[in-house]
Amino acid sequence: MIISQLTLTNFRRFSALSVDVHPELTVLVAPNGQGKTTVLDALSILISSFVGAFDMGKAHGFSATDARYSSQTQSPESEEQYPVRIEVDFQIPPVRAQSRELTGPKNRTTSRDVAELVQHGKQMMAQVRRLEPVTLPAIAYYGTSRLWKQHKLLERNKVLSASRSMGYEDCLTSASSYLQLQVWMKSATLAALQEQQMPETYAGQAIGAQIKAIQSTVEGVLKPLGWSHLHYSFSHDELAMHQADSAILPVSLLSDGVRALVSLIADLAWRCVKLNPHLSMAAPAQTPGLVLIDEVDMHLHPAWQQQIIATLRGAFPRIQFIVTTHSPQVLTTVRRECIRLLGFRDRGIAVATEPKAFSYGEPSQDVLQAVMQVDPQPPVPEKALLEELTELVDQGYFRSERACELIEMLKQRINPHHPQIQKIERSIRRQEALQR
Repeated sequence: MIISQLTLTNFRRFSALSVDVHPELTVLVAPNGQGKTTVLDALSILISSFVGAFDMGKAHGFSATDARYSSQTQSPESEEQYPVRIEVDFQIPPVRAQSRELTGPKNRTTSRDVAELVQHGKQMMAQVRRLEPVTLPAIAYYGTSRLWKQHKLLERNKVLSASRSMGYEDCLTSASSYLQLQVWMKSATLAALQEQQMPETYAGQAIGAQIKAIQSTVEGVLKPLGWSHLHYSFSHDELAMHQADSAILPVSLLSDGVRALVSLIADLAWRCVKLNPHLSMAAPAQTPGLVLIDEVDMHLHPAWQQQIIATLRGAFPRIQFIVTTHSPQVLTTVRRECIRLLGFRDRGIAVATEPKAFSYGEPSQDVLQAVMQVDPQPPVPEKALLEELTELVDQGYFRSERACELIEMLKQRINPHHPQIQKIERSIRRQEALQR
């Protein structure tokens, strides 16, 4: 189930928007408030029709605030615009173009145009009930509240024997499923011990292999950073990890960056394992699917930002990722055909375009300027002085009183070896040599 295109009509700030989606990775880039999260939310609304076809999945439709507001010039009144419509083209049969629509404020989100998607999900659920080893796609949405906002933990006594479709529970809400994962790991750890003590009675359950699949996936990401062996600690009564130069620490005590990575990687690995237990330890690597991540760089050090995309794709190679970012460090590891720049042309026409500049392997400051259209020189007061000095030197007034004053002032107020000062001084030396 691979998405190839998304089209929005009257959805939030977009009167119309079409986004071509890369089959493996799409990175959405735009300034704040330009619609990156809106695109992810739209995808979650449509794909939830598939999730809702499973026993423990839940579909959701448009909310009252999703309709675009439009107003006439010089008039304070605004009106909601309908129909609100989301259409998604799928690349792989049996599902083709599917859409959902809201035709008015008192109406419900339509489902007739996602019939193929729903039927596909129902057929898979029927195969699960017949105990067939069908491989289910992992579906998940990790929003910006994934670290601090927790789902209400459902009291459930049978987390291990619950349906495979439990892997779709709460998968498309932006809050964290960390507590859900923690409860499963606690029960699974006890069950694995029972397997070891009573191998004949509990033969074939392979809970230990499922735990190892999650542990190895997390370890593959975090061991280079000094963290290993994710496990449920009964002494701490929560998930814990081992640090290379320290003792075992509860995950709740780790930095936001480490917790963000652990919770995302472990939750996704758990969903792969729960949905496809027949794949055993290979479930994270062999499970296909669609994963949405808002601000994939959130809480990560720049060095980690340079690794996160390769890490995700290495751990889950068959999953299609659609993510957003504000980080040039992230974009330096992404080829430009996977980047979509969201923006508005004349008359407010929304577009999602591939950048003209290269990104993969380029220095961060070059990507910041050429791809994100942000000046690497910060808007400090000295910036205007540098620009004034550059203009004087370029015009040949490098010996003027003002130019000399600016050079001395800037050397005192910023780094005297600042690249732009060095460039100006080289220009002065070149002009002096030509005048001899």
